[in-house]
Amino acid sequence: MNTIRQRKGFESRAYTLDPESDFIEVEFNTIKEKLKYKIHLTEVGTDIQYQADNVLIGKIFWGLSTAIAAFSTAYYFLGNPEDPGTYVANSIIWGVISICGIFFTAKDDLLITNGNKLITLFRNEEEALEFANNLIKKANEKKKEMLINFDLSEDQFNANIHWLHSMRMIDKTELAQLQADFNIKKLI
Repeated sequence: MNTIRQRKGFESRAYTLDPESDFIEVEFNTIKEKLKYKIHLTEVGTDIQYQADNVLIGKIFWGLSTAIAAFSTAYYFLGNPEDPGTYVANSIIWGVISICGIFFTAKDDLLITNGNKLITLFRNEEEALEFANNLIKKANEKKKEMLINFDLSEDQFNANIHWLHSMRMIDKTELAQLQADFNIKKLI
């Protein structure tokens, strides 16, 4: 999976990983801004985290505003109100608030962190986790490709592979194998 397009309310996000280049293209649109930029694979993080608003209070408020709008509308048509303008105004005001609650949804995001750039996906889609894992895998492969360079000095090579080990991109056996391979290349 190299592309994901997401929409939630008035916000849309699109991420495209081009297999021919080392960049991920990002398109981010909201009501007030439109961003389009590229992130190099080496700047992508290695960890997945979740971020969400506490939505209980918002859901309660949305339910109350919807109930007030429905009650005011029903009483205007079915009851015999002395001041019908008050019920019409209540229906309109609380109805607008209720509709705004539908469009301005709470934050519920999947974040790719521990890198130079933060990547934010909407968590409520099943393909978001699959895309995030694929992106992290490709980014880690690119980092390994760049950092495992046998032409470097011994100190720089060891620093690179120890960083890869500390970031959990290689395990202890791969670390030992890479050190042995470097020593063999140095002897040749």
